[in-house]
Amino acid sequence: MKRIVHFLWLVSIVFVLASCQSQIENGIRKGLTRQKIKMLTDDRIHVMMIGSGGPMNNAKRLPSCTAIIAGGEFILVDVGPGTWRNADLFGLPLGNLSAVFLTHFHSDHIGDLGEANFGSWAAGRQKSLEVYGPEGVGKIVQGFALAYELDGKYRIAHHGEAVMPPEASRPVSRLISIQDPNEPELFFDRNGLKAYAFLVDHSPANPSVGYRFEYKGNVVVITGDTKQIPTLAWHAKDADILISEALSVKLTKLVHRVLLENNRARLAKIVKDIEGYHMSPVQAAEVARDANAKKLVLYHITPPVTNFIVKRVFMEGISDVYKGEVILGEDGMTFDLDPKK
Repeated sequence: MKRIVHFLWLVSIVFVLASCQSQIENGIRKGLTRQKIKMLTDDRIHVMMIGSGGPMNNAKRLPSCTAIIAGGEFILVDVGPGTWRNADLFGLPLGNLSAVFLTHFHSDHIGDLGEANFGSWAAGRQKSLEVYGPEGVGKIVQGFALAYELDGKYRIAHHGEAVMPPEASRPVSRLISIQDPNEPELFFDRNGLKAYAFLVDHSPANPSVGYRFEYKGNVVVITGDTKQIPTLAWHAKDADILISEALSVKLTKLVHRVLLENNRARLAKIVKDIEGYHMSPVQAAEVARDANAKKLVLYHITPPVTNFIVKRVFMEGISDVYKGEVILGEDGMTFDLDPKK
């Protein structure tokens, strides 16, 4: 009897192990097939919000990162801390990363540059990752390259040069020089995808830029961090999607008051200071209206909007100035635009 019980116990263990193995294998297959490779080969421009939040940590939104995919090009605009993990989880074709465009060099916009470089290299990128940005981009790229230098050597030694080509391990900087402060600068033109940079005002973080993408008749504009300036609507003219940063002064004042009441004067001052170089949601709506933008998507959402009540406060007044579609950005949100010509 004991032998029968023991045999049945062994059979059940084998069955459980086989079932677990099957589930693990299925999970691996699912991970391999979730990659959105078709985005690279169709004739649309795809926009995905990898990180739609601001610098204040919260469980709902990571800091700034937006993916632009068109004409076989895959570009990330900013790479805030943690966003490379999201890019992987959202199934983006990591090994096909073409370039990173940085709007400016605050930590919440550059924190995952090292991970983006390493991760896309490990995923199959065969040449150096190009990192575009305004003056100072060379320092940023050099710093991350130095920080990851030993890691890169370990990977090459461990896996071999055929798997981890050394020439692809080190990112290269590409300086964007804007000749006329009032005019956009075409700096990227590949496979039908054009990217223009334009100056914004995020002082003292100077220079800071926004980006305008054009592909088969569609226009996508990303403001980067900036306060409202007269030229912004011109740069976003007739955008199909205007992705604009937004900070609620009403909510930041509330955060400021609570911090003071709880003897957190240092943090209170920082929160108060950030009001001066960002746009409010209503100001973003004014830019969208003046630009004749078809759709306004808010990102770099500050302070964190984590429930419906806070969302209502954040969105107050927008509909009074802009009648187009307004979307409060969320991580993973995707927009696909069919070609117009």
